Amino acid sequence: MKPKMKNSPKKHFVLRIFLCVGCLTILAGVFTSAAWFSSTLPVAAPAEPSPSPVFAPATPAPTATPEPTPAPDTVLEDVPYISQEGILPTGCEVVSATMVVQYWGSDVSATEMADALPCWDVEYRDDVLYGPDPNEYFVGTPYSEGSYGCFAPVIAGIIPEVCPELEAIALENISLDTLYSDYVAQGIPVLIWATINLLEVREGSGWILPDGSTFYWPGNEHCMVLIGRENDEYICLDPYDSNGQVKLPADTLTQRYQDLGSQAVVIVPSGQ
Repeated sequence: MKPKMKNSPKKHFVLRIFLCVGCLTILAGVFTSAAWFSSTLPVAAPAEPSPSPVFAPATPAPTATPEPTPAPDTVLEDVPYISQEGILPTGCEVVSATMVVQYWGSDVSATEMADALPCWDVEYRDDVLYGPDPNEYFVGTPYSEGSYGCFAPVIAGIIPEVCPELEAIALENISLDTLYSDYVAQGIPVLIWATINLLEVREGSGWILPDGSTFYWPGNEHCMVLIGRENDEYICLDPYDSNGQVKLPADTLTQRYQDLGSQAVVIVPSGQ
C-alpha cells in the first residue's frame, strides 16, 4: 500500500499564480474585444436640421383691363350737303372736301376746290396706256364724265392752298370705328373712300405709272363724308346723284372702305 502524498504549500502558491494570470488574461481579452467591437460600430452622422419651409409669395391675380366705353351714337347735322350732279360728274372727292371746309366756316365753292387739283390724264403711246399715280394727281379732270378720280393724299395736299386757315391729313389703315370715335364723335366730319352705292369694286382700266409699274383703277371708286352713326348704320353725306344724307349698313360700308385701302382725310382748323 502506497503512502498518501501531502500537498505542498509551494504547489498551492504556484496554482494560485496560474489562476490569477488566467483570470487577468481572460479579462484583458474581454476588454480588448469590447474596445474593438465598439470601434468597428458605424458612427451615425449627426442629424442635419430640417430645412425651414420656403413659401413663395402669392402671385396677384391679373387685373382685367377695362374695355373702352364706345362713343355714343351721334350725327353731325350741321355739315352742309353739296351734290356733284351736273357740276363735277367725277369730282366726288373735291365735292366731299368742300362740304367739310364749309362746315368749318370757309366759303370756298366746289369748283374752286376742283380748280386747285393737280390733274394728269391717261394717254396711249404705241397702244400702251400710260398715266399718273392717283396718290399724286387727279386722273383726268373732275369736270369730265370719262375721268377717274384721286386718292386721299391729293385732297389733303390742296386744302392748305385753298383754305389757309385749315389743315388736312391723309390717313390709311384706320378702322371706320376708330374714325367715328376719334373724330366724328368729337365733332369732326371725315372724308372716306368707298364705292358708289356700296357696289362691289371692279377692276377698271390699267395703265403704266411713271415708275414703270402697272396700276389698275378700282372701278366704282367713290368719296363721301362720314358724319355719324346710329345703331348698326353709319351716316354719310353722299354727293353722288344728289343722294344726300344716307344710312349705310356698317358691315357693308366697312368692307367697301377696306376695298379702297382704308383711306380717309381729316380736315380741322389750323392749330387744333
